[in-house]
Amino acid sequence: MQRLTVVQLTARVTFDDGVYLAKVDQLSVEATGTSSERAQDELAEVVRSWIQVQDSSDALETSLSAAGFAGVTEDTEIELQFVE
Repeated sequence: MQRLTVVQLTARVTFDDGVYLAKVDQLSVEATGTSSERAQDELAEVVRSWIQVQDSSDALETSLSAAGFAGVTEDTEIELQFVE
């Protein structure tokens, strides 16, 4: 039985110049919103799209490995966690 690998991406929301910016620490993925919650929702959508694009070009494993996540396979579960 293959063990499920979980990759936990850490994201933060900051407020600067009247805009909330949500950004994944390990990747160059970010989104903005008019509130912290909206920025988080937008980032979740951006991350989903990023995963789909990476996966369709077979680059997901390589991209996550370059971000420090070894052993990523097509069965890897990716979680997005917001921290303060």
